[in-house]
Amino acid sequence: MTNQQAPPEIEPGQEVEIGLFCPEDAPGVAALFQAVYGQGYPVKVYYHPQELAAAVARGEIIQVVARTPRGQVVGVENMFNSAPFKGVYEMGAGLVLASFRNRGLSRAMNQYLVDEVIPQKGVPMTFGEPVCNHVFQQKAREGMGYVNTALEVDLMPAAAYSREQSASGRVAALMSFKGYQDHEHAVHLPVRYAAALLEIYAGSGQGRAILEADSGAALRGTTEFKVELFDFAQAARVAVHETGADLEERLDALLADLRGQGMLVVQAWLKLASPPVAAAAEVFRARGFFLGGVLPRWFDEDGLLLQKVHGRPNWEEIQVHSPRSRRILELVRQDWREAGQA
Repeated sequence: MTNQQAPPEIEPGQEVEIGLFCPEDAPGVAALFQAVYGQGYPVKVYYHPQELAAAVARGEIIQVVARTPRGQVVGVENMFNSAPFKGVYEMGAGLVLASFRNRGLSRAMNQYLVDEVIPQKGVPMTFGEPVCNHVFQQKAREGMGYVNTALEVDLMPAAAYSREQSASGRVAALMSFKGYQDHEHAVHLPVRYAAALLEIYAGSGQGRAILEADSGAALRGTTEFKVELFDFAQAARVAVHETGADLEERLDALLADLRGQGMLVVQAWLKLASPPVAAAAEVFRARGFFLGGVLPRWFDEDGLLLQKVHGRPNWEEIQVHSPRSRRILELVRQDWREAGQA
């Protein structure tokens, strides 16, 4: 069976119903991913029915499926945990069987998530990562009320898009958020990034008490990192839960280890609710990190995205749709220039 070929037992043209995932859907979800991607989809839980059902039962994945009258799965949309705060769900990993496309199923499943599932589950925040090798995903997210607050530079390799041949170099992605519950809190903006972050907060719909972080604040205690590696993308994400007196030593050791593992992109998430965030940001800055943007409710309170890439980023192929996203691109690229001169 080729990647885009429909399983022969699913007759095209059938009516479909949309609803929440049930455990008996899991084999059909696995078959759908196999039909569309072969074994090429990087998140393997969707290929394993028992693992998928367990992840849904734990609340790590919230899945909506499109079924035929016989219960055959022809489409899925997912919300899943990828932020440190488990109340924030990423929306993604959506697909529709080739023979059922151009019927509005993806939009209908997303609408079901927004209208039915998110209120039912009490989800406070969702986000997406629309890629920047085209603007179609960006337009769709903006049409659903998402607001761009960060840019992930060189996130994905061109090989991830080899089938559609839409990228010749590494691909950036925006981070787009939509909140469903108010959560006002104080954020401490590092002086170096304050002007840019204020621009990003403006129009974000996030009510925050803005404070100036003290760049000279002492870092005390012990640093705590949680690191996730994405070997296929040669990218690492570092959640910085605590910034201690040993931050410089710990960060140097971590970066050396990541280089040894071939990581080309390193993202760091810092807590904007933490008063020493400015001092911590300077430690990252001295090691070549530059601005990514704001991550609303990333730790329940907001996060600051800093990033470091190997070599010159693929700026020329970044496509952005809206004036807001163009401005975020300008802010990020300007800070990259300044970080390179530091």
